[in-house]
Amino acid sequence: MKEKLPKIYLVLKILGIILFLAGLALLITSFCVDDSFSEMEKSVGFMFGGMVGLMIGIIMMSIGFTPNMQKLMIKTQKHIINENREDLKDIANTQADVSKGAVKTVAGAVKEGMTEEVVEEKMFCKYCGKEIDKDSKFCSYCGKEQ
Repeated sequence: MKEKLPKIYLVLKILGIILFLAGLALLITSFCVDDSFSEMEKSVGFMFGGMVGLMIGIIMMSIGFTPNMQKLMIKTQKHIINENREDLKDIANTQADVSKGAVKTVAGAVKEGMTEEVVEEKMFCKYCGKEIDKDSKFCSYCGKEQ
């Protein structure tokens, strides 16, 4: 079942279109008004109002149409993937072949590290009990011969 979009998107679309058209009308009017208005009144009133109406209208429309654009982008991506499915499979297989050697090397190193016996290279001093190297003739702590 399709989810209905919140009504705010529809409101933003409608208000955005109205503001855009009103702004466009004001902007066009600013160039067409007769000389009964001063230049200041034309530029501040009509041009400024027209520019603000256009900008706010565009912003509101872009927010209102965002869900539609997202749906369109998803449909486009699905279409591109479906049209290029075989090429994408070939690319994925090639990448797998390229990295296969590295994966084998890493897996082999892990396996080797897990199966290697730990060789004890240490022993304990007969006199003080501290851990010392296995081939030491003298204890590095108490100095006695082993």
